[in-house]
Amino acid sequence: MAAGIHPPFEAFYILAMQWHTESAARSIELLQRWLELVDADDERALALPKEALFQELQNILHQFGCISRYFFPARNASIHADRAMQLRQAFAVPADSPLADRELRNAIEHFDERLDKYLAGHLVGQIIPDHVGYSVPESEVPLHVFKGFYVENLTFVLLGQPHEMRPIIAELVRLHNLLIDCDNAGLRLPR
Repeated sequence: MAAGIHPPFEAFYILAMQWHTESAARSIELLQRWLELVDADDERALALPKEALFQELQNILHQFGCISRYFFPARNASIHADRAMQLRQAFAVPADSPLADRELRNAIEHFDERLDKYLAGHLVGQIIPDHVGYSVPESEVPLHVFKGFYVENLTFVLLGQPHEMRPIIAELVRLHNLLIDCDNAGLRLPR
C-alpha cells in the first residue's frame, strides 16, 4: 500500500476534521455576532456573560489544536508524517501556517501543567481572573491576566499569554469551507 491515506479512507479524515471545524464554526459565528453588537455599541452585547464568551474562545482554540494534530502530528512516525504531508498538500497548508504553532497547541493540551507553573510563579501585583475590554488594562504594578479578551486586536489571553485570534479563525474558516466542499464532492480530498 502506498504511503499516506488510502483513497477509500479519505472520508474518515474529512469527517473527523469536519466535526472539529463545525464546532469551531459555531463558536466563531457566536463571537462574530457578539463583536458586531460591541462594534455597534449595542447593549445586547452585555447579554453574553463573560464566562460564556471565554467558553466560546476556548472552544475555538481547542478545536484549532485538534485540527493542528492532523497536519502537524506530535509523533513523527512514518504513518503519521505521511498522512500529515498528504493533508497539508491537499489543503494547501504551508509550513508557517498558524496550525504549526505547537506553543499554542501545547498551551491548550497541557493547560493543567501550565496552570501549575503559572501559579507557582509567586505572582505579585494586580491579578485579574477574567477581563473583557477594548484593550489590555494599564497597571502601575505588574499585571497578571488569567483569562482576557481584547476587542482592539482580537487577542485572547490565557495564563498571561496572548493569542491573536484573527489568523486562527481565518484558518479554521478556510479549512471548514474546504471540508464542506470535500463532503459535497463524495468525501474526497481536494486534488
